[in-house]
Order: sequence, then structure tokens, then C-alpha cells
Amino acid sequence: MKPSVQRFLKLLCGEYSNQKQALDNPPFYAHIFLRYRPIEHLQSGSILLEQTYALDPKHPYRLRMIRAEELKPGVIKLWNHSFRNPDQFYTATFDPERRLEIQDNDLICMDHCHYQVNEQANGYQGKLEPGCRCIVERDGKKTYLVSSFHLQGDTLLTLDRGHDPVTHERCWGSIAGEFRFLRTADWGSELPASWS
Repeated sequence: MKPSVQRFLKLLCGEYSNQKQALDNPPFYAHIFLRYRPIEHLQSGSILLEQTYALDPKHPYRLRMIRAEELKPGVIKLWNHSFRNPDQFYTATFDPERRLEIQDNDLICMDHCHYQVNEQANGYQGKLEPGCRCIVERDGKKTYLVSSFHLQGDTLLTLDRGHDPVTHERCWGSIAGEFRFLRTADWGSELPASWS
């Protein structure tokens, strides 16, 4: 693994919560946990991503495997994968034995839904690859995803919105701006030595 990827993943891996934001402005922000944990037996750079509502922590609304790869100095690509049977791996971020069950054939590469991450002086800025081709179905309607994040220190800012493929109007996602997550647990030390 390239040192740039290792630095990014060491900073990224952990648990994040937007509890303060949700308490300060409950009409606009649900309380959410984001968890990023290495899947050490898979290819170098493989990270399990779990997103749950605080009210229902055992049933993630999003489960992904991302794989980080350096494209060129200072630029990292995050390959995005969904799970064929996500409920089989619910709560795997807290269950090492369940994480060990994850195999490559459990994953589906999500075409056009990968991220490009740029290392900057103030942290890491990530954006979904351009082209409006990452299709997400929500409430029976196809939309394209516009997504970005900024990681700096213990703070992770995210913004996900779905847009109509024809009119480009926003169909879902935050109307009040970015979600602001603060790290509540640091798992950067869990990156396997074999990845270095």
C-alpha cells in the first residue's frame, strides 16, 4: 500500500457520530453513526463502511466495502462495492468473526459510483466521480447521486443528494447543508501490517 493511502485510511478508520448536530437541529438532521473498519483478509485497502441510525443501530441502512488505491501522488480512488446479501453482515464492524466471513464474491462493484479523493493542506476532499451516472433508486424513483466529503482531524463532513435524471432537481438529501460527524472511536491502528 502506498504511504498516501495508508495515511488516509489511518485517519479515516473509526466511528463517527453527528449527535450534537442532530440535537441542535432535529428537524433537519437525524442522529447517525458512520463506521469504517479494515477488512484485513481482503485485498489491501479494503474497508467496511456501515451507516446506521442511532435509533436502530443493529440494522444499517447502508453497508458498503470501499477499496482505496492511489491513482497518482495526492489522488486516491475509492472503489465502491455493495453487498449481495447485506443483512448477512449487519453489525460486522463490531464482530471480527463476521468480518472474516466477507469474501470477494459477496461484493458487487458499483459502476460509476466511485470516489476521487484529493489530499489537501486542510485534510482530504472526496467527490463522487463526475458524469451523473451513479443511479440510486429511492421511493421507487431513479435518481443520480451527488456526493462529497471532507475529512480533517476528527471531523468528517458529508453531503449526499439525489437528483432527477431529466430535470436535475433535488429529489432527496439534506436541505440544510452538510452532515457534521465527530470521531467517537479511532480504529486507525487496526490497519494490517501486511498492507504496508
